[in-house]
Amino acid sequence: MKKLMSFCLILATFSLSAQIENEIRSYVDSSEIIIRNGRRYLEKNLMDRNFSKATEVYNFLADKTENKIYLAFSYDEDLGLNLLLKNFSDLSNKAINYSQYFPKYTHNPEINLYPAIQEQLVKQEKEVSSAIAQSGLSDEDKDMLYIFLYLVVADKADDMYYSQMKEFHKKYPQTKYFDFINNYLPRVRARVSSAYGFGVSGVFPTGKLGEGFKSNVNFNLCWDFNIGKVYSSLYMQAGALKVKTPFSVNNSVQTITFDEDENFTYLDAGVLVGYFAVRNEHIHVAPFGAIMGTSLTSNMYDNPDDEKYELDIISSFTAGLGLKTEIKLFDYEMHNFYGNGYGQKSYVSLKFEGGYNVIAKTEFDEFDGDVAYVRATLMWGFGSF
Repeated sequence: MKKLMSFCLILATFSLSAQIENEIRSYVDSSEIIIRNGRRYLEKNLMDRNFSKATEVYNFLADKTENKIYLAFSYDEDLGLNLLLKNFSDLSNKAINYSQYFPKYTHNPEINLYPAIQEQLVKQEKEVSSAIAQSGLSDEDKDMLYIFLYLVVADKADDMYYSQMKEFHKKYPQTKYFDFINNYLPRVRARVSSAYGFGVSGVFPTGKLGEGFKSNVNFNLCWDFNIGKVYSSLYMQAGALKVKTPFSVNNSVQTITFDEDENFTYLDAGVLVGYFAVRNEHIHVAPFGAIMGTSLTSNMYDNPDDEKYELDIISSFTAGLGLKTEIKLFDYEMHNFYGNGYGQKSYVSLKFEGGYNVIAKTEFDEFDGDVAYVRATLMWGFGSF
């Protein structure tokens, strides 16, 4: 008896499943067919630039799905269509009330209207911009529509977009578009770049140090980091300073005499930190502070084992102040095969620096002094200049 009941239960389950399957197969949602065909027809009219008919189709589909659990367009498509068809009040309302509208939208993977919308907005940019200017919207609404139009036409968030958004935030700190900006539009990023450089340095000893050693040209290397208004750099400059006035030094072993033009190895390396007084597309100007280590050592021995016998004139902590000016020569976009095809912004620039470093302590009172310098460096950077 139990086996018979189990068999009947299994048979009933299969019968119910078959019935549900047949009901699903036979079910036809007329609204879904109308929406699918309507989207195709709308796309055709957009590509034909028949915007009056496109407006009729858009309004019909929007009304048809107003009370449905799904809408005829995605949020991207709806905003783009309202912009293209000059329904600016509707666009503004849906942007202001982003949190209310966005969850209702669905994405139709079968027919994506956005490429056609974006293509037509590129062609109609001037006309749409003029229509925004002539509309009766508030200045805040107009400014947001200008930004959105630029973003759609550019098809990316670039430096111009970031500049426009920063200006918008300054003008409207308590904007009614807060949710739309924070949750939908690309976030405003700090201008970030990193650059490598090499160049030449003019080193000018001062005080008693300048009386004992001549100025000279050395080389320098640097690695810069620019984040927003903050400038920082890891750097090294190295080379030689020649003896100007012969002198003798008595160490524990012997008296050593250094003749005129004898080379001493000069090296300083450290970090610069500054603030951009000017940072735009073409030029940087930034005062900075510097912390580093500085050494000036004799170069008497060829054998590395004898280096411990070299004479140190300077082996000290150093601090200073300076000014950087950097001029962009050109920029370009380098293809990035590992970044979904997106390019990497790069630039080449020429950096000039001048400053004065105060040496905390020299090894001999006879050489007390500091160092002034100028540097010219060719830079290769990545990111936003």
